[in-house]
Amino acid sequence: MISPTHSTHLNDQELLDRLYGLAEPGDHLSSCPECSTRWEEMRARKVQLAAAPEVSADFLAAQRRAIYARLGERPRSNYRWASAVAAAGLIVGVFFVNRPVGPLPDTKTQIHSAGPSDAADAQLFAEVYSMRDSTESRAAAPIRALFEERE
Repeated sequence: MISPTHSTHLNDQELLDRLYGLAEPGDHLSSCPECSTRWEEMRARKVQLAAAPEVSADFLAAQRRAIYARLGERPRSNYRWASAVAAAGLIVGVFFVNRPVGPLPDTKTQIHSAGPSDAADAQLFAEVYSMRDSTESRAAAPIRALFEERE
């Protein structure tokens, strides 16, 4: 008996579901010659597609010889120097970023002066060098000032 939601024949999706075991074949396939013919055509096509293709032994031998010949060749690469150039560029870049800038003046040395402007200059230089030696970035200084406690 055919359910009321189906037409008189099975559609392709219903046949495919039965072909791949997602649905039971049912009585309709045995009683309907048109659906039965379509079912057998689908089964034959599935077997045909699943079968291994016939390839001659001569073709396989020629393919194997071609593979062995290519394995013996040296690879041709237009970029064989690319890794060396990239490594050299990296080394040069690291050198310029981390190059020594010469000895820094000692911030603890006393400046031989008697005038008040020389003492102010010494204090300015000490503050500048302490800021340079600080690990805190300049962008973080205003934020740090927000969290300092006022005296």
